[in-house]
Amino acid sequence: MRLRTLWLVASLVVLSAVLAPAQPAPQAQYYARVEYILTAKYQTSLMFSGNQVIELSAPPTPAGYELAFMRVEFPGGMPKSIIPVKADRAEVVNERTLALITYTGSIKLAASDANATCEARVVVSYVKVAWVPLKAGEVTFTVEEPPPPFTKKDLVVRFTIENHAPYGIQDVKGPDGQSLVGSEPDPDALRIDYKHLELNMSYYDLGAYSVTVKQDEGYVLPSSFIVIEPAFKEDTVAPGSSKRYGIGRLSGWRGIGAVVVVYSVLPLAGKGSGGVEVVGELVDFAYCRDEIVVVRAASFLVPNLNLRVYIRVYIVYGSWFEVRNSMRGTVNVLYTPVFIKEAGEWQPKGVSITVRESDVKDAVAAYLVVQLPSYGRVVGIRTPTGAELGSTFEGLLPWGSELRDVRVFMSEAYIQVKAFDAFEPGTYTFQIDWKPVTFKLVDDEGQPVGGAVISISGPINTTVVSDDGGLARAVLYKPGAYSVEVSFKGVGVAKLQLGTLTGEVTIKCRVYRVSWLVVNAWDKPLAGAEVAVASGENILARVVTSDQGTTPVVQVPGGQFVVRVGYKRVASTRVEDFSSSGVRKVRLDVLFELPLFGGIPITTLEAGLMSAAAGSGAVGLMLARGRKPATVEEEVFEE
Repeated sequence: MRLRTLWLVASLVVLSAVLAPAQPAPQAQYYARVEYILTAKYQTSLMFSGNQVIELSAPPTPAGYELAFMRVEFPGGMPKSIIPVKADRAEVVNERTLALITYTGSIKLAASDANATCEARVVVSYVKVAWVPLKAGEVTFTVEEPPPPFTKKDLVVRFTIENHAPYGIQDVKGPDGQSLVGSEPDPDALRIDYKHLELNMSYYDLGAYSVTVKQDEGYVLPSSFIVIEPAFKEDTVAPGSSKRYGIGRLSGWRGIGAVVVVYSVLPLAGKGSGGVEVVGELVDFAYCRDEIVVVRAASFLVPNLNLRVYIRVYIVYGSWFEVRNSMRGTVNVLYTPVFIKEAGEWQPKGVSITVRESDVKDAVAAYLVVQLPSYGRVVGIRTPTGAELGSTFEGLLPWGSELRDVRVFMSEAYIQVKAFDAFEPGTYTFQIDWKPVTFKLVDDEGQPVGGAVISISGPINTTVVSDDGGLARAVLYKPGAYSVEVSFKGVGVAKLQLGTLTGEVTIKCRVYRVSWLVVNAWDKPLAGAEVAVASGENILARVVTSDQGTTPVVQVPGGQFVVRVGYKRVASTRVEDFSSSGVRKVRLDVLFELPLFGGIPITTLEAGLMSAAAGSGAVGLMLARGRKPATVEEEVFEE
């Protein structure tokens, strides 16, 4: 009875430890994705004969890179006589195929005309990905010379912070420490917003770049949303003056910035005629035109009129912007605020967004946008009428008297739903191919942990179980940060926060590889002893010793648990702490065994009692009556 009581008390001790308040999980770590993109371009002539099939293949992949896509462009449109046999995507504008795209590196073409020919331009893109931990302050990455035959002129670097991360880009500095934002280089040199930075290395030096990052919940953006642009507003700024504008507010919407166009057409006033500067919280210089236009009359009766045509387009982010005019004449300002609103229902195969007339009544142009983490790819868009776009169409499409803009590229896509009077309400579906997230569970020694339960909570909740190799896969089809808890044999062994999923997630669990050496009172191995580890009524492990007194290695979760070691009628029970791997030695009070009675083990105390009672014959009488060996509880009670 006392042994049973001891087991119960020990179990209650362990249960109270299990139910004690859990330690808070570590804060989620977010990462920026740095993509080094190499592009190769070349012209080719396609000449078909008979039933020939022509295959265009990507050149060998540079060391350290992977093929992103290959694009075959047809400048005047692909001839009707040429038939795509193998391609992943086509770009069609006004029913003309302008390009074919593959992600596998091979495009096959055939022709209905035996003598068909055409010119094509092949663009092949390769990518190398690095992940940089995010923090408030400066985050650095290095741009190195790409492998030959590529040079830095073939290299574009993209720095991406996923929408759900509470971080935003403020600035970027080159290797010389100077800011690259607001310096107005060629518009193709740099593109920037709060979540994305793109550097065309044709304009910059190799070396270390620093991105200034600010941490704030205000930078958290939805991954699927509606974008509206109201009608452009017009204004002028006098020469030598400046004017500040606010983005404004729209109920139910979030203003993220504005598109600003500054322009003038003035008589040429010499080289010192100045220019215009737009400043704000974050400014992307998007387009530039500054040239001299000569207007000639029929004769010198009217001398030539030399005009300076000046156009600048900026995308500004934040709540305000300012136009500073240092020209000798008045400049015109056109601007439209940009508002977004989260929308969409996420499903395993994509996200559905419903747009209503009330959503876009104030907009001249409206779009549906999806931006995904690295493990998702948009493969198509279905419109409310059932038309499939994106997988076969990409570009400006005829849309009544207007043109509809549709773009699908890898992990992001958009479709225009309103352009002036053209509008298509209803539910749109962005079809998404999700790469399952793989969790790899290992114990204290790096060995796989099978049969563990992984509970994932966040934008969606799901549970998966690791296989014998310690692997478990989950499709996390809604972007966001996730909490992960791992339990093994009913005991929590790991807890973490996943801010950014960068690939396979390796989780080191509080699981230990344990075995036992069981010996008798003389320190000799005991074969056939049973070792059981329990948490309450839950048996975590049960093993039996070999002839050498050792047990097989078993995985035991970390914590304090009851360990019972039994050999025939003798047992030992204790509470042990499991916090490391290794061999544990247990000594049972077995002094010797009575071979004539089935090898009954005799403890040290029993041997002493037997010795004291030998003169009265008590032991002999007990055995003569044929009494069966006592149970452990009975033995302790009799003692």
